[in-house]
Amino acid sequence: MADESKEDLDKFLSKIDDIHRIVQNLSSNDTNEVSKAMEQSDVLLKEISKTGFDRTIINKSSSESTQQQQQMSPNAFMSALEKDAQERSENRRKNKILADELKTKGNNAFHQQLYNQAIDYYTEGLKLKKDYDILYTNRAQVYVKQERYKDAIDDCNWALKITPTFIKAYIIKGKCLMNLNEYDCAKEQFIQAEEIAIKNFESINIRRMIEECIQEVQRQHEKYQREESARIFLLNEDLSIPMNLTNTLKKLYIDKQPIIYYIGGIDLLCQLIKDETTRTAFRINNGFNLFNSHSIIIENDNENLSESIFNLMIILCQDDDENTKQCLECKFFNNYLRKNIYSIKAFQFLIEISLKNQSRLIFIEKIIPNSFIQYLINIINDKKFNRIYAAKLLSNLAIESKIKQYFSNKDELIKLIAILKSSSIDEETRTVILSLLTNLCSEKHIRFCAVNQTELFQILIEDLGQYENEYELNLLGLLINLTNEQSSTLEGLYKNVLFLSLIYEQIIKSQNSLLIGNGSLIFGHIIIHSSARIFLRNNLGIEKTIGQMLKLVEESWLSKAARKNVAIFITKMVKADESFLQEFRKQHGTEILHSALKDVEL
Repeated sequence: MADESKEDLDKFLSKIDDIHRIVQNLSSNDTNEVSKAMEQSDVLLKEISKTGFDRTIINKSSSESTQQQQQMSPNAFMSALEKDAQERSENRRKNKILADELKTKGNNAFHQQLYNQAIDYYTEGLKLKKDYDILYTNRAQVYVKQERYKDAIDDCNWALKITPTFIKAYIIKGKCLMNLNEYDCAKEQFIQAEEIAIKNFESINIRRMIEECIQEVQRQHEKYQREESARIFLLNEDLSIPMNLTNTLKKLYIDKQPIIYYIGGIDLLCQLIKDETTRTAFRINNGFNLFNSHSIIIENDNENLSESIFNLMIILCQDDDENTKQCLECKFFNNYLRKNIYSIKAFQFLIEISLKNQSRLIFIEKIIPNSFIQYLINIINDKKFNRIYAAKLLSNLAIESKIKQYFSNKDELIKLIAILKSSSIDEETRTVILSLLTNLCSEKHIRFCAVNQTELFQILIEDLGQYENEYELNLLGLLINLTNEQSSTLEGLYKNVLFLSLIYEQIIKSQNSLLIGNGSLIFGHIIIHSSARIFLRNNLGIEKTIGQMLKLVEESWLSKAARKNVAIFITKMVKADESFLQEFRKQHGTEILHSALKDVEL
């Protein structure tokens, strides 16, 4: 009898669990779950109507009539389930509305930097809706502001339990781990976010942001490792040696000494700082305080002292983004910028830092672009100054939109082109001006203005084949940009036999892979025009042209990039003209290209 009671109890509890699970699923937001729950409830109701359902197992001897009175009819049971599901759904809907209101209040508090208040709002919202992933990541962002990185990681983990593909949670968690110096784990989070972004076809902006996070964690890891090495270096430094890094820095802080004293000390630092460890050791040993708090160094106008400081800065910034940033932010540099007269050594420093994206942007924020560009143009036009430095700096800066905006004015672009006509401009400066124009012409409006300047093409045609490789490379690089545009001026250029001959000659006669590759790209752009194909047919012949190109693409000494560009030229040529295609087939072009490009990524 005891065994029978136990068995009945187990059955009873089992059915209670089934009913509880069905009720939960009926209130789910997932329509599939609700559908399954409905089917399961129908099955359960059939069992109840077939076998009856005991409300209690205590009074086993009660009469059949009493049991029937205690049983719930199938319709009543179903009605109860539906009512419960509706109530739960309505409660969830109301709680979501309230949670959203609290989220908005939390966001407003966050933007006002009322971080504790923001946390309270997000926490109250989570009490109403425990599976609200955005509230967890929003609260995590507040924790990050308070440097409560472990709390932020916990919230990100909860968000990921709710939504395993939540990219924002991975990003915040990765940044927290990075701040805790757990760089490998941080990188794993960013890589997971990247994989999800690729799988879900997220926008290019999101994928670019994730890529920047991966690059940043690598930079921070390298910085951390360098600083650890620098600390070991400083701990092992022999302080009994008077002219070591630490002692030299201490001596430079001695006030009221002759200028030559500080020049000598800074020149000595230039000799002592010779690798990444010593460059980092300078920074963590508070070396940059020299450029921020030493009155003689930051306020003195002595040219020799400034030259020594810029020489030191050039050394400090080699392959070190953190040092570069601190150099650009220091008081000495910002005071120097206000003078608007730069020494050669200052230009060398600016050229060096303008090669990198981050430091270039920091520098541009510190200048008035239009005034600074005009200053550089004046130097380039001045015979008395070493103009190459101004040209190099302007070319590096021209990658950025704020600099391009100045030259979107047609008159300013024409003035720049006119510099190429000057007989006083040396070849090195002309080469850099071409590079500057190439950077500017990556912007569509400037490129459109440039292709309509017939004078520019006259200069370029005259210069083709007249200078050394570097000039030729920059000239062809500019032509690649220009021939990518549609213009009536270009239509006239493509009928110029001299121009076409000079470009084709670069492809056939040069021993330089870059020149061959660039020349092939240009012809690839213009071969769609009948005048270019007529030139090849009349001056070289179809058979010879195809033969030369197929032979060239097989050259083992030619770089992969150049072979790829030659192949692109061949493909566009045979696609544009049936007669070239027939000759290509006759010379087994497909087989040759397949063999020649098997190691080239297309």
